Amino acid sequence: MVVRKNISLEQIHLKKLDSLILKHNGNLSAAIRDAIDVTEASLKRYGSVEDAIIGIKFDKKELTGIEESINSGINVLLSRPIFLWMLKWVRGIPFENEKFEDVLDPLKINTISELDKRINDISRESGWNCQISIFSMDDINPVSVTLTIASDNELIREFVAQLAVMFLANYKSLDIDVVHKRATSIRIDLKIREKGAQPVGAINYFGYLKDIMTELRSKEEFWKNLMEIYSAVNYNMVSIYKGNYQDLLACDLPVDAGIFESISKKHIADIPHQDFLKLLKKTEESLLVVDKIEIMNDGINIYHNYKKETAIKKIQEHYISLLRANGHEYEAKYSTTLIVLNHVCCKK
Repeated sequence: MVVRKNISLEQIHLKKLDSLILKHNGNLSAAIRDAIDVTEASLKRYGSVEDAIIGIKFDKKELTGIEESINSGINVLLSRPIFLWMLKWVRGIPFENEKFEDVLDPLKINTISELDKRINDISRESGWNCQISIFSMDDINPVSVTLTIASDNELIREFVAQLAVMFLANYKSLDIDVVHKRATSIRIDLKIREKGAQPVGAINYFGYLKDIMTELRSKEEFWKNLMEIYSAVNYNMVSIYKGNYQDLLACDLPVDAGIFESISKKHIADIPHQDFLKLLKKTEESLLVVDKIEIMNDGINIYHNYKKETAIKKIQEHYISLLRANGHEYEAKYSTTLIVLNHVCCKK
């Protein structure tokens, strides 16, 4: 048989070769060679040109689990930059249980090894490029678990860690014991918690912004305006309890007990002294009444930036009165930037 090497092609044929011609930058010969390779592979699979056309037309690509979930609308596809942006701005906010169970169904995951496999499968299918390893001596009812998450991206590491830890906290009664952070990995040791106890370690580690965001969203306009005011004056503001402001207007020196009693849910005299000192430091620094409070073994250093001596004396008296209301006597001395309070005794 004589093979004629002159090829006659109509425009309709060239149109079908568009993608191959584009691939080879207009080289028609290279495009035809690719088409021949595709034809050869099709003939080997289907046997004839007619069968190949029919088979390819009706063949369906086998979808992965994640592709099926996207087609069904259960999942959506996000670009990596958007995904990382979202992880950044939800950091510190824990999963809601109903949302969490959509990802890790506790009815389908009974063992530690099943949890390990499920999270790794999700990570691989979702393109997180993150590997988790979960180890326990008891696969069903563990008393301790060690999990290691490896990824170059810290946000993804923390996200995957939260998935694993919160599952173990909610369904295996575990809680965080120790967290070890490294450059490209994080290791978390968990241990069984007492019956009826909350997973405080896990909640504090992954949900440290929950209460803040709940409060912020409940009064968005108030917090937006307050932050604008504080930022505009470079935080040169002092917040005080409303009752104390009323006392100041009446020219009385207030004993600022109300705010401490509201936070601690105890009368000021019933707050253990060391707890009161920690609460005093946290509250007064946050309200910007003073710059810094340093708690020593037998005294307190209070750093301030007040310039008028009468004001410094009033601040000194204010703290002595508070400490006395807590049941402890202090002696005081002051300078232009520092008030030193020395513990003298306590009431029996």
